[in-house]
Amino acid sequence: YSRPHGHPGSPPDAGHRHHAHPPAAAGRAAALAQVSLSPVGIGIAAALASATAYGINIVYARMATQQGVSAADLVFLRVFLMLGAVAVVVTLRGRSLSVARPARPAVIALGIASAGVGLAYFFAVSFVPIGIAAILFYTFPLLILIASPFVEGGRFTPRRFAVFSLAFAGLAIAIGPRLGDIDIRGLALAALASTLAAWQFFAAARAGRSVSPPVLMFWAHVVIMPIAGIVAFALGGIGWSTIAMAWFACAITVAGYLVGFALQMVAARRAPAALIGLIFCLEPVVAIVFAGVILGETLTTAQMTGSLLVLAALIASSLAELKGEDAPSPPTQGRSDVR
Repeated sequence: YSRPHGHPGSPPDAGHRHHAHPPAAAGRAAALAQVSLSPVGIGIAAALASATAYGINIVYARMATQQGVSAADLVFLRVFLMLGAVAVVVTLRGRSLSVARPARPAVIALGIASAGVGLAYFFAVSFVPIGIAAILFYTFPLLILIASPFVEGGRFTPRRFAVFSLAFAGLAIAIGPRLGDIDIRGLALAALASTLAAWQFFAAARAGRSVSPPVLMFWAHVVIMPIAGIVAFALGGIGWSTIAMAWFACAITVAGYLVGFALQMVAARRAPAALIGLIFCLEPVVAIVFAGVILGETLTTAQMTGSLLVLAALIASSLAELKGEDAPSPPTQGRSDVR
């Protein structure tokens, strides 16, 4: 045993107290704390947590459908709760819920697209494994990339074509070899959800120019809820008894959506949209990993290879946006019911 540096007879920790935080170390610690607590740092952490919550949400949605719960019931349930939560937030902030007449068509379009996305994606995972549905659905940022020059103006650059071609090749590798073994209904619904998500982005961008995010989310969910309710009743009504039996899967599905949405809003206010879009590329990865852990679903080598190519295309697109190139910003604040 050797006594720490200090005066003879001093207690063993006296020297440590005297030299514990030299100026350089204290400066580094303060700088690290400042970075970790910066708005961007908080936004990154919120985006990571949001992507994880959304990825887990769809896994438990599939579990709920496997236990007999209708996808329409799940969408109705989570939108009903989200509508209440958004209404409380808007009321507490003392904001008006009025929407200017010119913005109303875009708000209605956003609600219709959002309802279609939620219904199509949830129904898709009731027919096909999550890995297939997720990788097909998450091509919607690439559809935005392709459609943007025609909707918002601009050039269709070779880079955009290359990114889209990479994703298309990935889909062909992932789905093509086993197309006959995959339920075509699930593929069609996942593709529909992806297309509607792209439409949703443009509607949200247009409506968001004159409507604040909380008010936009409130009215979008007002439109979503009756659509989900009509579909649910057309399929035999909301099965409350089935929901009660599958309560855990339903609760995690709804909680994942609510938590993911709240954290997404936090991220959108504190970090650049392109950076958030890059982080959200992790969402399908989370969904596929948790589907394997929780549901025992695995991908074939070809499906994994194709999925990685699609993921690479998404990352390339987001990196280009992060560098300030001419791609559109990913839908972060604008999405209301994407998953």
